Amino acid sequence: MARSGRIAGLNLDTSRTPEPPSIVLPGTVDKIIPSPRRSQPEKAQIAVDGPDRRYRDLRIENVLTDEHGDDVKLKKGAHVEVTVTSDPTK
Repeated sequence: MARSGRIAGLNLDTSRTPEPPSIVLPGTVDKIIPSPRRSQPEKAQIAVDGPDRRYRDLRIENVLTDEHGDDVKLKKGAHVEVTVTSDPTK
């Protein structure tokens, strides 16, 4: 089967769910950065394992929700998994 035929066959397979490309990287919460104002949430700085040293620190708002819908926060030293996905529409 030619390459274009294989691609066409994959597109017709209704049992496959198209998902955007992604990667999961392990990381550790380095520090919690307090908010400068009450109206802004604190931030968690996460050191992601793997990428070039210049790109390994990631800061996110420390406002998360667990599987039960409860508000939770990350703590310094917590081990986390960071999932990076691409937006296929852009």
